[in-house]
Amino acid sequence: MSTATASEEKKTGTGFDLDASARRVCGTYRREDVDRVPMISPINWSPAGDIDAKEFGDWRDEERFRRIARLVQRHCDVWPVHGPVGYPRVFEPISYQRFIEAPSEYVETLPPERLSDIRTRYTTILHTPKGDLRYIYDRDDGVFTNWDAHRPIQCPEDVDRMLSVPYEFTPPDPTRYEAFRRNRAEKGANALGGSGVNCMVAMLCGVMSYQQLLEWIITEPQLLTRLADAWLERVREKVEWLLSQGVGPFWHFNGIERACPPMMGPAQWDEFIRPYDGEIMRIIKAADPDARIHVHCHGNAGSFLDMFVELGVDSTDPVEPGPQGNIDMARAKRDYDGRMVFYGNIEFLDMETRTPDEVEELVRRAVLDGGTKNVVLCPSSGPHERPTDKFLANAERYIEAGLEYGKR
Repeated sequence: MSTATASEEKKTGTGFDLDASARRVCGTYRREDVDRVPMISPINWSPAGDIDAKEFGDWRDEERFRRIARLVQRHCDVWPVHGPVGYPRVFEPISYQRFIEAPSEYVETLPPERLSDIRTRYTTILHTPKGDLRYIYDRDDGVFTNWDAHRPIQCPEDVDRMLSVPYEFTPPDPTRYEAFRRNRAEKGANALGGSGVNCMVAMLCGVMSYQQLLEWIITEPQLLTRLADAWLERVREKVEWLLSQGVGPFWHFNGIERACPPMMGPAQWDEFIRPYDGEIMRIIKAADPDARIHVHCHGNAGSFLDMFVELGVDSTDPVEPGPQGNIDMARAKRDYDGRMVFYGNIEFLDMETRTPDEVEELVRRAVLDGGTKNVVLCPSSGPHERPTDKFLANAERYIEAGLEYGKR
């Protein structure tokens, strides 16, 4: 299979056609006959980037990676929440996930501490009226993920400390959203862009360990409710502001998989998802009739697809099969045709361990089985460190197969 043609090379400097990608992705949500099934990058590189525009000083400079990145730029599609025009952020960079949106004037970032030849430690302090709280994480050179070493809430008293910080939201200047509003109006039904929301249970896992969260569901539910209520109040205010400035149409909710079975069940979803994330989704849909809500949810998400539809969710990823999840892609596409778009369902483990021919078959089944109207080809993850040669060979075959079997 060929992944490039001379005419495609001339589209732009990188080969990426943003307008074509937007028509393809947005048309899939409308169940239109687009040119092919959209395809998300199999590596941590956006098709809207230019891999040859800079030097990184790490494995991304290697030609074997850059060659695949160029294929991504020519053939893959953007996540629709990432539009071409930015706007001022309202969610705090660290506080967003670690300190429940505490204002930046209470947050202090210490100088990085080198722990070894490859590892660096980063410490952020929340200064509260009742005592300091710390968030600490480590990062290795050339590995683009973090390892939490210490989360701020360790005991019930820490909840009081975190919630003792005075909270006030100061909106940015509305004129700084004008470029975004203008682009959305010009692109109309094919507009890309929007905002992300860190799901409430993801916030809980950001301020305390997952084990502690699961214990407190039984032993300290009132403390979790206090944190959840603060999350709702603060996120609602900021989401309503973004909506008032025309931000949308895409909204990406991240981290809800922490509530998936077997760790939590329907009772916990009714307690921790429906009244919190569900309320934010209701506000979005009520304010913007063109809004599209996407939920990122690993694991056994199949148990809650009906609730997703009830809450107004339009799409989800990564639609994992067993044993990592419990969704039959073909059945899901048939059962929810016209109600949801499914991004999936190529597992990262398969990309690491299978042969290119096996990956091609997985792509063929993901795209064709159950119909091609409501599917976006998507891996469950991309590599966060130097990829193996096998992975890169499979990434190339993933793109080739997506082009071949995704043709409409």
